[in-house]
Amino acid sequence: MAIEGPLRELALTDVFQLLDLSRKTGTLSIAPEGGRHRPALVRFDRGAVVGAELSSVHDRLGHLLLRAGKVTEAQIQTARRAQQIAPGRALGTVLVEQGIVSEDDIRRQLRFQIQEIVFELIQWKDGYFRFEEGPPGSNGNVSVRVSTESLLMEAARRVDEWSTLETKVPHMGVIPVLVADSPDGPTLDLHPTEWEVLAEIDGTRPLKLIAAALGRSDFDVAKIVYGLASTGVVDVLEEAPAPAAAAPLERPLRDALGEAQLALADGASDRARRILDDLARAHPDRAEVYTLLAEAHRRLGRWGEALIALGRAAGLDPLAGQVHYQMGFAAAHTGDLHRAREAWDTYLRLDDAGDAPRRARAERARDAADALLSVMDEEGQ
Repeated sequence: MAIEGPLRELALTDVFQLLDLSRKTGTLSIAPEGGRHRPALVRFDRGAVVGAELSSVHDRLGHLLLRAGKVTEAQIQTARRAQQIAPGRALGTVLVEQGIVSEDDIRRQLRFQIQEIVFELIQWKDGYFRFEEGPPGSNGNVSVRVSTESLLMEAARRVDEWSTLETKVPHMGVIPVLVADSPDGPTLDLHPTEWEVLAEIDGTRPLKLIAAALGRSDFDVAKIVYGLASTGVVDVLEEAPAPAAAAPLERPLRDALGEAQLALADGASDRARRILDDLARAHPDRAEVYTLLAEAHRRLGRWGEALIALGRAAGLDPLAGQVHYQMGFAAAHTGDLHRAREAWDTYLRLDDAGDAPRRARAERARDAADALLSVMDEEGQ
């Protein structure tokens, strides 16, 4: 006999408690209001949760393992090709069979995935649920079992803490933006996790996407941004701000940039560098000066200096995809493959509708960096 009804009449926390106390085995499906998305599924075995699926995070396991440093993108792609040859096998099972990760690694990430999906579902207020008894299915050869009681207790704790967070972070759809630096402001003293979140803030993506990119829970990212907002490091907006128009170039600056460009066109790269060095000292807030300075250093083969200039340009204009594209090659020339890979990945994210050949080159370069980093890991380099 199925158990079903609207969420407005019976909250999911009550449904979970009922299935836990009665030690039910089967699958709970939850369809959101309007039926625009595929229903979420939560699998139960004798009252405990053994699996959860949500359309927005169906490919989360590979991403979580990647962020945890357990696999490389090349290894994930190899495992997916193996899945295509033998459909029906779970990604975690393939990775374990290939000796890339352990069962404990998979179990830990599956548990995290279940927790995050259940916590998100519990917040749903509208929709329809239906529980049907039967075999719960599996996650492949790796099994995981999470106490329903512990899930509900953690959910209650988060709801309680969220009442404090929502004063600055009302929901995961808000967009964090960096607050302009003040010369008199305090020096930032942040934890590594805070720096990690700060690095992902670009003024355009909502918290939900930032949490997904980091492979962290929505709640943890919301707490970090709440702290950053409380100390004045970031501001939180309901929608992305309109891009500010670039300040017009003053005539002396415009003329000097033109002179540097002519010098580069004539092959006088060192002369261009000297002009641009002076401009950078006089106009340290102009991204275009550092971008052109990086080009001069690149032509002179000074890749370290080019990387520094591009880093400053990116700091002044973090949404300039071309700067990140060039930064990838500069970093690769200096041997910093991790930074190169991150730069190309940022470029691909920012310039998703840009020059197709350039995007293809960035993708090939990123994949090549991944492959080399994977081989170096295998060799212990």
